[in-house]
Amino acid sequence: MRIAINAKVLSEREIKGIGVYTYNLLKAISEIDKKNQYVIYSNQPIVHKINDSNFQERILKFPNKLWWYLRLPLEFINNKYDLLFVYKEMVPLIKRSKTVVVCHDLGPVSNIYDRVHFWIAINYAFKAADKIIAVSKATKEDIIEKCEIDPAKITVTHLGYDEMLYKPCVDENLIRKVKERYGIRGNYIINTSSILWWRKNVSRLINAFHTLKAEGIINHQLVITGERGEAYKEIIRLIYSLGLEGDVIFLGYIPIEDMPILLSGADVLVFPSLYEGFGLPLLEAMACGCSVVTSNLSAMPEVVGDAGILVDPYNTEEIVGAIEKIVTDPELRNRMCKKGLERARGFSWKKTATETLKVFESLK
Repeated sequence: MRIAINAKVLSEREIKGIGVYTYNLLKAISEIDKKNQYVIYSNQPIVHKINDSNFQERILKFPNKLWWYLRLPLEFINNKYDLLFVYKEMVPLIKRSKTVVVCHDLGPVSNIYDRVHFWIAINYAFKAADKIIAVSKATKEDIIEKCEIDPAKITVTHLGYDEMLYKPCVDENLIRKVKERYGIRGNYIINTSSILWWRKNVSRLINAFHTLKAEGIINHQLVITGERGEAYKEIIRLIYSLGLEGDVIFLGYIPIEDMPILLSGADVLVFPSLYEGFGLPLLEAMACGCSVVTSNLSAMPEVVGDAGILVDPYNTEEIVGAIEKIVTDPELRNRMCKKGLERARGFSWKKTATETLKVFESLK
């Protein structure tokens, strides 16, 4: 098969979320599929390259906002491809090849651009696509419920993680050096929210952290990684109002090689998100031997199974209780770490790639 891929996301210098998925999936496909021919499309030079003989790049210079809707569709007029693979919920209006789209989530959004995008996805893209890949069973159920799509059209392929990168760091000296670099004094709780969206529920986490500090249950710091997002100003105001300026540390976007070290050094990852299509930070934490507290909603129970403590993310008292259990009971924390390591072994990018290739082959 000759397969075209919308890989514009790989032109971003610092990839997150969907970019991490796209790069790691294509890299894993390149390692197991030497038969099909792939052409990666973008309107900017590809930064995160897939170096294999059956992968080519094609850069179509065109204004950013119009590239997908006006320029890229022209590539399919003469039926040069057997298949188009798109990393998110978009199908070109000019469609001549069979199309596979990926749905990462259908969670709540707050800006007009995302609202328009999901309106198009629900009312056009999912219906026009030949196959849909959902990254979790929870996401598949959302598509069926909100879009009235035939379940047989949707395949679930869970995400994986970089097994060479995300693993327990046992070098205490290295952990100490990384902590010093980021101003972490002693024991800490970590949250890796990528971008501080409202749905990441960081405000309730901070309130829970304040309760634990005020009651003398913990002497930890709270470390939050990720870029500033739409909830940032409100969260900063909350921190100052609670007098937690020295106890809550925002690290921003950190080098990816530091993340496994920070996860390995933390007592617990607390990830009380209100909605996740998958929840990759949970998998990465478990792979590093970090115990996990997360929400009992959407895809999060699907990812952690019985290897984490699940809470109602709207109930701050439940978040407080779960954190207290983990940080005050070393035996429980060790058991959860071991369960997490075992759970993480069930996920891999090779497995994701294998299942994705099956979807491609079904459209021959």
